[in-house]
Amino acid sequence: MPAHAGAWIAPEGGQRIWTELAGERDDAFYSESSIYWEEPLGEGVAVVVAPWVTQEPQQYNLDGLRWEVTVAGKAATHRGERSVTALQAGVVWNSDPPADCAEAQAELRWLGGRSIGERSFVNLEAAERVGDEGCGGERVDLTLGHRFDQRWLGMAQIFVDEPRLGDSAVKAQISLVRFGAEGRGLQVGLRARVDGGAMEPALMLGFWGQGRR
Repeated sequence: MPAHAGAWIAPEGGQRIWTELAGERDDAFYSESSIYWEEPLGEGVAVVVAPWVTQEPQQYNLDGLRWEVTVAGKAATHRGERSVTALQAGVVWNSDPPADCAEAQAELRWLGGRSIGERSFVNLEAAERVGDEGCGGERVDLTLGHRFDQRWLGMAQIFVDEPRLGDSAVKAQISLVRFGAEGRGLQVGLRARVDGGAMEPALMLGFWGQGRR
């Protein structure tokens, strides 16, 4: 499941988040790699590109690879002193869709964020994917964050995936981000399923950066 930044539009120069995940599923090793790339086009508008690939040798094709790529436009619909909302609309390509489903689906995502006090925030995202033959599904991402100081950010996250065809999943993640110069950061965390099935624990490593200025 790809990672996503929040409802706030990225600052000038854009934002890049590289994420690597490694864990165990069905007694076998698997890995995931994703990039979240947001490039602002003007005040309150941005382009989002988010490729994601998983490697699981026992599934998918002979290489055990499956990939998704999201290309979307994102626009702020409200920006207050402490809260922001945005809409994101785009297309998702899936290399291994369920039977009778096309590789491409449309996605509409609502994003809402709010600052709590001087150091904490909450971010909620709800997405609807629409494809032919009843394909598609819903996704919900919830993030609670707390900035301990200028260099340390802690986050607790829940990811809910409800495809119309295929298995649903609920995953939880906790992580810490250590920021250095110019907003760059190193993120370390743990992710696991919390929906009653196999937990599939995984270690997560992320790199936060900014593009050109």
